[in-house]
Amino acid sequence: MQEVIRYIEEQRKRYTDHDFFIRLLADETLSGDKRLAWAPSVIPFIMGYSDLNKYVFRKTHEGAELDPLQALLNAHTYEEDFHWQWMLTDLAKLGADGQMPLSDASRVLWGADFQHSRRLCLGLAEMAANAPTYVVFAMVESIEAVSVTIFEHCQGITLQNGQECEFFGTPHYLAEASHSIKSPEIETSELPLLDAPQREQAKLIVDRVFSLFDDWSTALLNFALKNETYPLTFERMVQDSKDSSPIPASQ
Repeated sequence: MQEVIRYIEEQRKRYTDHDFFIRLLADETLSGDKRLAWAPSVIPFIMGYSDLNKYVFRKTHEGAELDPLQALLNAHTYEEDFHWQWMLTDLAKLGADGQMPLSDASRVLWGADFQHSRRLCLGLAEMAANAPTYVVFAMVESIEAVSVTIFEHCQGITLQNGQECEFFGTPHYLAEASHSIKSPEIETSELPLLDAPQREQAKLIVDRVFSLFDDWSTALLNFALKNETYPLTFERMVQDSKDSSPIPASQ
């Protein structure tokens, strides 16, 4: 398993060269509002990831925690339980928390503009379904590597009013960096040994996870470049959804 963890770190370092970081998060010539303009579009993924932790990664059947990897996964899912609440708090700071009918909010969240975050959740759920624990562990370690990288780059970004976000800022990075699943103890502990086919299977999953996040990060960059003014953006999204809906409006 240690070889897989080292491979994840190699992939994480490669991921830091993504345009999402170079052209957006790391570009201090842009305003903080612009550098975080992608933030609302991650709502379906962040809320969906909360469900993945509760209903997919966490195993509570009798004897599950006898597997050391599953015990680590279970502990991690509880550590992640509250992070999404920070995101909801940040929506107001980002100007994305205006009043909207529930039907229109549904059009936005399940519309084309946010599909990248929904598809990411579905892709991860598909990979985790019926996968052995060591594969799911490799998946979650990869997701955490991505998360730490993103929120490390979000540290210190301030909005026009001088505020820093909680989820999209330093508090979340510190929480991610302190998770037990990414701790130095994990990297030096006696994790279960994998045979050669198992290691290759785990590495293939790592590659697939980073490929999904590469595509997602490209979508986040494109979203940020396309949208800067959140209220107008959401109004446009609602209208686009109505215009493209195959269901005729009720008379």
